[in-house]
Amino acid sequence: MGVFRTSGYDRVLLNLRAMVVELAEALQDHLGAAIEALKKGDMIQDWEERDDVIDQMRDCIVKRSYDIMSLQQLRSQDLRWILGFQRMAQELERVADYACDLAELSELKPEGNWSTDILKMAEQLTDMTNYTVSILKGETEILRDLADQDDVLDLAYANFNAALIEGSPQKYDDRQLGLSLVLARTLERMGDHIVNVAETLLYVQTGVRRLTERTS
Repeated sequence: MGVFRTSGYDRVLLNLRAMVVELAEALQDHLGAAIEALKKGDMIQDWEERDDVIDQMRDCIVKRSYDIMSLQQLRSQDLRWILGFQRMAQELERVADYACDLAELSELKPEGNWSTDILKMAEQLTDMTNYTVSILKGETEILRDLADQDDVLDLAYANFNAALIEGSPQKYDDRQLGLSLVLARTLERMGDHIVNVAETLLYVQTGVRRLTERTS
């Protein structure tokens, strides 16, 4: 029985994915802490330090990508792999930045009694993030189109926006509606970046960006 041997160059490419997985896990923890702060109104003390670590991880991935492209003669499929994981690192870092915004917003409402709609958005974002990280780690296949799930966040944000423009429905506290709108917008933008990660990963693996393209 033959033995599959991985070249040093292949190991470098696989290491690039491992670096992105490590970044994704750090973001997962970062986001979890931010949402916990949102619910409880507690601002953790090392927030900026956490964000700096994620920034450094992103920078290392970008540098490694450029190093590979400058020092190696790329095979046809390699460029998609390298640029894909580089983009995923950039998108994950943006989610981490928004997580810091969540934590700062939590200080404006320390009692943490956000509306049910805001909490549902946070749960939806957490589910999307956990699913994407699981795919990155190779624990599951891409079976759900996250763009469809992101529509839930888009609709929730649109409802907050309409409530502010047209007048708040009874279930919203007028005094908190503006703050809730900012928070909903932040969660919605985070969802967009998570979708970008999932679609880029699908593209790296298959050459298409949406599951509907894959099955059509």
